[in-house]
Amino acid sequence: MKKRASLVLIALFAILLPTVAASTAGADTYRPPVNATYQVEFTNTTTGQYLTPPNFAAHGKNIDVFERGEKASPGVQAVAENGGVPVLAGELEAALASSSGVSGVGADAPIAPGETVTWEFTTIESQLSVVSMIICTNDGFAGLDSKNLPGRDGRSRTFYLKGYDAGTELNTENRIDIVPAPFCGEGEGSGESNPELAENGVITRHRTLRGVGDLPDSFDWSGPVAKLSVTRVDPAPTYTINVENITGGQYLTPPNFAVHNRSADVFQRGQEASPGVQAVAENGGVPILAAELAAAIDANGLGVSGVGAGDLGPIPPGESRTFSVTSKERRLSIVSMVICTNDGFAGLDSKSLPRWDGDSRTFYVRAFDAGTEINTENRADLVPAPFCGDGGGTGESNPELAENGVIQNHRTLQRTGDLPSVFDWRGPVMKVTVTRNA
Repeated sequence: MKKRASLVLIALFAILLPTVAASTAGADTYRPPVNATYQVEFTNTTTGQYLTPPNFAAHGKNIDVFERGEKASPGVQAVAENGGVPVLAGELEAALASSSGVSGVGADAPIAPGETVTWEFTTIESQLSVVSMIICTNDGFAGLDSKNLPGRDGRSRTFYLKGYDAGTELNTENRIDIVPAPFCGEGEGSGESNPELAENGVITRHRTLRGVGDLPDSFDWSGPVAKLSVTRVDPAPTYTINVENITGGQYLTPPNFAVHNRSADVFQRGQEASPGVQAVAENGGVPILAAELAAAIDANGLGVSGVGAGDLGPIPPGESRTFSVTSKERRLSIVSMVICTNDGFAGLDSKSLPRWDGDSRTFYVRAFDAGTEINTENRADLVPAPFCGDGGGTGESNPELAENGVIQNHRTLQRTGDLPSVFDWRGPVMKVTVTRNA
């Protein structure tokens, strides 16, 4: 059997009938944006300047929190001159009231040089803006203006925030004209805007201090004043899986399942069955394959595996079992023994899960012969009663029946033994319906 090095999913299961039922909506149906969750790390990269708690907004492309060459809004002015976090916070909240954006403040206190703060938010919008005062300046601020958020789960983007001059107050660089101690050393600043210093300008780049006042050189900076890294961390969706026995007379064992990524190399028709698949196909050995899959999923780190509704026992003809799984992985595999056979099983091989909330996919699953035991079709060689009628099966593999073959389609019983015709089947043996709930 062929294996990919990236994931040792030891020959999961079988090749199946193609998808029959599509999603609940057509391919050309409009899909609204989905909520995405983002984690933000914000680092003060200066050596001497404190930064105020950053105001942030996640918004659409039609909103500009600030723009170079334009006048600062009252909220941006309040932050740039006095660290007036609540003023801009209120302004952003009002601007986003009629949209699906979010805004807030990313820290509880000023951020010291070299310090990092983190926060998280959820939105359907695609742009991020941030404003934070460079405290020991007259009207300087660190700004990020309408940058694209990461478009996929697990992706990150890093931005280096430049210093900007709001153009609203003259740069005296005197501590008495700035914020009070202790952030800018000795000397009592007012913490309020001084009308006599009004500049009535526009937002420009703030290279650094010019040394015209009494601020020491330690408050200078070069290059960016902050680093912001944002990572998309969407929660894992939950899927409801319904497995229905659509044979006329065969029982099916509780389904072993695995949700995994596309690098998993499930076994192929024409290849040998793994020990776990063999155990299921010959004796319904659910725990063996369950342990095999759990080990493979643990190695991968992202998937999930188990036995669906195993506490309810085998699935009679015409009945179904429903269970739920939660995972970020996008592929589903299932295997279940066709009980009254020597080594027959139904398997779902690495099928794509529904992409959108509320959508479903349905699969019709054929039976396969594991190729590990000769098909005598005698009840004495199968599992014990009552599943296959009178006659005491051993429930164990018989070395004398070892076939040493490979997996092939199992059309139906050939009536070579004493199993009655009620155990025959035609076409698929299992129907699997998967619905994405969130």
